[in-house]
Amino acid sequence: MSEEFDIRLAAFRWLAEREASGRSAFSGRELAEGFLYKNRRITLKGQTGIWFPQGFAMPISITTRLNGPYKLDSFNSDRTWTYAYRGTDPNHRDNRGLREAMRTRTPLIYFTEIYTHYYQTIWPLIIIQDFPDSLCVKAMIEPAYKDLRPGVSMEDMIESPLDVRRYVTVETRRRLHQNAFRELVIHAYDEHCAICNLHHPELLDAAHIIGDTEEEGIPVINNGLSLCKIHHAAYDQNFIGIDQDYLVHVRSDILRERDGPMLRHGLQELDGWNIRTPHKNSEKPDPDRLALRFIEFLSA
Repeated sequence: MSEEFDIRLAAFRWLAEREASGRSAFSGRELAEGFLYKNRRITLKGQTGIWFPQGFAMPISITTRLNGPYKLDSFNSDRTWTYAYRGTDPNHRDNRGLREAMRTRTPLIYFTEIYTHYYQTIWPLIIIQDFPDSLCVKAMIEPAYKDLRPGVSMEDMIESPLDVRRYVTVETRRRLHQNAFRELVIHAYDEHCAICNLHHPELLDAAHIIGDTEEEGIPVINNGLSLCKIHHAAYDQNFIGIDQDYLVHVRSDILRERDGPMLRHGLQELDGWNIRTPHKNSEKPDPDRLALRFIEFLSA
């Protein structure tokens, strides 16, 4: 196995370790700095969408920016991703690199921008089809490379059947969808809890106003609230409610309880409290959704 491939697997492990610690988005600066491999700096992302670390024969990553020029980049109904060539020359070095990755079944990392200079990761991705006339390639998750336990060699990895790859691709996209909602909502609230103002993003959740199983429960910022884990649970259990004027209400039986300081300061004293809201009007909680959700609180 070539050192380039060893480095590629080390990049997957580096991402896996950070995802395991709760990371769901990476800054562009962090990805550009990359990681050290045997005292060598490996960059994961650069100025071009198809990125080759120094000395690499094939790209290690591909990137889609929010307002980028390539409108072809998309997730398809057949559980694949379409990714546009660089420019219009099929024989550009970057595009040849994608074709070589397809020929050798070399896995890549896909970075998708969810807000300015912050990216989610989809990996490991393999190129499965090339369309020079349409200036694009088609890619799919390859779950075999997810098995990165120490001592597992590439020779021990069994090629995943198509139905397994499709299942893992759909599950990956669902997870990314949820993570993107969390990142966007918490970012809109400047990484604070809307109720208690806690400023530790590790302890914050994106709470749905209308649940995602309901018709109005779409994952958009104005259907979300950045809440610490305690107030998220209290909101979901209707211990507290938030009306369309952004006022917090504490359920009457909770107000009558006598317990320790957590109940008193963490819940009871919030009655009548104004929540923190995002700066942008388009990101503020939707009053109609709050009103609908508040009816559920009143009937609890």
